[in-house]
Amino acid sequence: MRLGVSHRTWLGACAVLMLAALALAGPSLSATPANTRLNALTRIYYHDQADLNYLASRLDVWEVNTEQRYLLAPLTTQARTDLIRQGYRLETETGHPLSPSIPPCYRTVEQYYAELQQIAAQYPNLTELIDYGDSWEKTIPGGAPGYDLWVMRLTNEARSGPKGRFFVDGGLHARELPGPEIALAYIHRFVDNYGTDPEATWILDFREVYVVVDSNPDGHKMAEQDLYWRKNTDNDDGCTIFPNYGVDLNRNHVFKWGCCGGSSPNPCAETYRGPSPASEPEIQAYEDFVRSIIPDQRGPGDPDPAPITTTGALINLHNYTNPGTVLYPWGWTSAPAPNHTDLVAIATKYARLTNSGYVTQSALYPVDGNTRDWAYGELGIPAFVVEVEGYDFFEPCQYLPQRIAENVPPLTYMAKISDLPYMRVRGPETTNVVANPAIIPNPGVPVTLTARISDVDNGNQTVAAAEYFIGRVGDTGFTPGDPGTGTPMAPADGSFNSPTEDVIATVDTGALTAGRYYLLVRGKDAQNNWGPFSAAFLDVVSGTITPTPTPSVTNTPTPTQTRTPTATNTPTGTPTATRTPTPTVTPMLPSFEVYLPLIVK
Repeated sequence: MRLGVSHRTWLGACAVLMLAALALAGPSLSATPANTRLNALTRIYYHDQADLNYLASRLDVWEVNTEQRYLLAPLTTQARTDLIRQGYRLETETGHPLSPSIPPCYRTVEQYYAELQQIAAQYPNLTELIDYGDSWEKTIPGGAPGYDLWVMRLTNEARSGPKGRFFVDGGLHARELPGPEIALAYIHRFVDNYGTDPEATWILDFREVYVVVDSNPDGHKMAEQDLYWRKNTDNDDGCTIFPNYGVDLNRNHVFKWGCCGGSSPNPCAETYRGPSPASEPEIQAYEDFVRSIIPDQRGPGDPDPAPITTTGALINLHNYTNPGTVLYPWGWTSAPAPNHTDLVAIATKYARLTNSGYVTQSALYPVDGNTRDWAYGELGIPAFVVEVEGYDFFEPCQYLPQRIAENVPPLTYMAKISDLPYMRVRGPETTNVVANPAIIPNPGVPVTLTARISDVDNGNQTVAAAEYFIGRVGDTGFTPGDPGTGTPMAPADGSFNSPTEDVIATVDTGALTAGRYYLLVRGKDAQNNWGPFSAAFLDVVSGTITPTPTPSVTNTPTPTQTRTPTATNTPTGTPTATRTPTPTVTPMLPSFEVYLPLIVK
């Protein structure tokens, strides 16, 4: 959901109590049959904060303009009638029509899964495709086939040893289509460039990256019918009204489930939290898998900070806000999290690396049972929701390449710092690593190594040192040493006295043999914080020099897709009941009279 820039306010516990009172005492808005829909958004002008809270508790709010005091929401014909009768001023939003169908650049669940299988077959030494659970439909005999839940593990399988682990998922809210495409492009960023891009190569050698392209495939399949479907498809919890049943998976986590007015107990509501903590198989599988790869590193109390040595990180992709937003813990309370300073620092770094004006914040109102609070609250790792910038949940195809380009670089940074994220984010960033020449005909030829070390986004301290390590690509015995044990680099201007420094060193190549080498560079600031590595390649060849392909970071263009869904997964168990198939319908939206706060993440 989108809000006007610089007009976001925390509703707070008092407002939640007021909202609850209004929900009981305020006038009701009539629910209407699910097939009575409009294919446009409506401006509803509100009078004051309490009025906005009342409307937000009942509408699927997409945007709020606090300057002109209106919100945008899709309305049924009956809902328009109810609002006019209650005295609200309504205007059809001509500048933001609803998409009549999913744009053709978005893949189906089957197409995502087929591509994951193809990547796994093409890159067996860099990937492992793991079935980590089942969707809700697959657990219900006699219904739709449902789906396996897949996570792709990316790492150089030949290199063992401790590796920082980064987990990213897309598609938890089914209608938010850019997330799975960004996740898939992120996979391609590594597998398509390993061996030719030094950054992709060293990250896969020394990190494990876990990517779930679509964490809500049942819901995504509903969205493929041109529905703005948000939840999973669980219809046995008290709501059987199509298309309003389902559980909001971003309210179903065990941590602070249903604690604080940040989710709905109404089974037909868009933010329905489910009948119990982690009631949904998608969330059970999600939590179990992340726990299996990242240990619990935080104490049991809400005020307990995670240690500076915490390892691991998590990103949960959503859309949309404008500008884009990086949300950090907590969501369940307005109180700052124990690791607030470092969480904000990481969120701010992510936002800056989008180069698209993303902003950061915790939450505007309580959101309980959500993913980022669970990952941080239970495991202690830095965890964030990234609200991808956009104009629609079904973001038009012309903007999709930009959304991918905005988010792949900061996701790559998250993988870099995942070994010690709270520590690494405090240190300076290294960029522009260049070996000159990058190819030498034989050992002994001097090579000039240069880089830029900047602490501007990481505390703005003076850069105090830089160092490099050199190791042969493919040498499973090579591991960079501890901070301060590398070969020192000198400031290009003669003195370390600024938050940004260009550094230089002459690399002794006399002991090298023919092959490709990493040059891994990192910097330290005046408070003794070492940042993450960045890399360049150096090639030592014999005889005629064949130029090495120019390293490049490429996002695989999203092809135009012909969406022909063909569910092929086999249901779990023996069918014991018959469930009515979901009908093919014209574009619709969830029901009017549901709980949905101002930002629905």
